[in-house]
Amino acid sequence: MQTHETHRAARALSKLISNTHSKAAPRPASAQRIAPQRASRLAAPRLSSTAQMVVRVATRDAELARRALHRMLGSALGVHTIDIDRRRDLACLHVELDRARVGEAMSVLIRTVESAEFGAVRLLERA
Repeated sequence: MQTHETHRAARALSKLISNTHSKAAPRPASAQRIAPQRASRLAAPRLSSTAQMVVRVATRDAELARRALHRMLGSALGVHTIDIDRRRDLACLHVELDRARVGEAMSVLIRTVESAEFGAVRLLERA
């Protein structure tokens, strides 16, 4: 009797092992193939690398800040405007520049005009 149960258990184990080995082992997620998709679906629209940076300075420092940016960026300085609030004695510079140079521009402005305050920096959506 014990031999019969042992034999049956061995057969069940053998079946289990053969079923496990006959199936392909699952690949890790990193090795699984991903079905190729159409390039048009995958390609995101290319945005320009232009960013707009907003800087607030005292009105008396606006020209100094603008000159510092011109020295640093030269012809790479894009469109820029200066809004002046005479009641608060503040000037708000809106500057377009290459997004890779935003950090450098901030550093130059902080060294030039210590009271400079930075607002939003956003990527401009231009094709």
